[in-house]
Amino acid sequence: MKSKAVLACLLALCLLSAGVPFARAQQPKTLITLYEGPKTMTSSETARVTVNGRELFVYDVMVNHEHIWNANTLPSYTPMTYFDFEGEARIRVEMPGLEKKVESAGVLPGSFGITPAVQDGAVSFTITQPGQYTVIFNGSVNKALHIFANPLEKDIPDPDDPDVFYIGPGEWTMDAIALKDNQTLYISGGAVLHSIVSVAGARNVRILGRGIIDGSDYPAWNQPGSYARVPIDLNHAKDVTVDGIILANSNCWNLNSFSSSGVTINNVKIISGRQNGDGFTFQSCTDHTVTDCFARTWDDSLVIKNYAGSTKGITFRGIQIWTDLAQSMEIGYETDKGLTLDPEIRDVLFENITVLYNFHKPVISIHNSDDAYVHDIVYRNIVVENAFMQGDNGFNKELIEMTLQNSSWSTVRDEFGSIDSVLIDGLTVINTLNGKVPASRLSGVGKDNRITNVTFRNISILGRPITSLKELKLSVDDYCDGITIE
Repeated sequence: MKSKAVLACLLALCLLSAGVPFARAQQPKTLITLYEGPKTMTSSETARVTVNGRELFVYDVMVNHEHIWNANTLPSYTPMTYFDFEGEARIRVEMPGLEKKVESAGVLPGSFGITPAVQDGAVSFTITQPGQYTVIFNGSVNKALHIFANPLEKDIPDPDDPDVFYIGPGEWTMDAIALKDNQTLYISGGAVLHSIVSVAGARNVRILGRGIIDGSDYPAWNQPGSYARVPIDLNHAKDVTVDGIILANSNCWNLNSFSSSGVTINNVKIISGRQNGDGFTFQSCTDHTVTDCFARTWDDSLVIKNYAGSTKGITFRGIQIWTDLAQSMEIGYETDKGLTLDPEIRDVLFENITVLYNFHKPVISIHNSDDAYVHDIVYRNIVVENAFMQGDNGFNKELIEMTLQNSSWSTVRDEFGSIDSVLIDGLTVINTLNGKVPASRLSGVGKDNRITNVTFRNISILGRPITSLKELKLSVDDYCDGITIE
């Protein structure tokens, strides 16, 4: 044994003298934070989930499995869970709530390259990076499991700070929370808050945490005696940060910003299963950045409109989308609802967006239904894993659609605007409903109201590079100019 130790030391000295680094391999340390569910709630009977052998609390959240707009549709439910970690997380899932034993499973997005193991009805896989993971079972999207694996939480506010509203673990029902200048709302992991949060005319406001704002106590906004209760509603706000929380079961829109500026949204997860459940929706805003977020919605997922002025400087980056109904990335239809002089929507970027499923209307859409000038819009590195446009949307099943026509949402009906300088650079569609390239459409309205300078670059559909407008199945009317593909 001594001779072996001497040889090992000599080898190390030789390597060092040769300039070769010598170090003992160490396993990365794993840190995991789990959050107990409220004592007033019961973990889902549909799914049982463990991480590194420790059981997670699983919530049942509302979704829309019908993919049609029905004012009286009762919501479906799907399981969702979350935790924080750094290092390696070994996840095991059992699905006692499924009618059929789990025989196959997939982990989305596919770009993660995860192939789960399935044994005796249990699914297992390992992750090493925080992110949003979705597991589907037996090839069906029904009862898909959403797992939100957050990075470890840092800089938790002091609960004794007079400018901090601190919501601890548990289930809470409160009146609307109105945040003022320099205030912070912190919703801790394990908290379920039944309330709405308003930031009206305030600045330097933060909404943070790992907990859930839950709207299930409110009936859908369009039911008798009900009205819209937006979980997070920014109105003429400035310098706002929203980070880490989950929005679930809203009775309408989810995270709305109106005439606000300087808004930063990160790691916010939205699951919406009721009518008009838009995800991140901004009207007449400037300088908004949304990063590393998730939106599963019953209506448009990422939305830009003009309600009282122009829009500029909006960035959506690194976002996963699951659109059960309506459009995934929508500009419009309302582009001048406030009857503004010379309204614009400009300098908008959608980058590194993954559309897990799009079940209804177009994936990429600009609907200038009023008289705005919509220009300098960029879509970069968009991956559509499943383009399944169908449902009750008539002929409106395009992959890409840009139009200038009036609609039922128009405010300005006697004038039209224009769309100019749009770049789609990097669009990959992996799977389609019928295994065929879906149609796309550009349509202007007259010689003075046109769609101009739209460039398609690096387009791939069903594994094949698209090199012509014909291959893209793009229809273009007489009021479009400068439409090119590279």
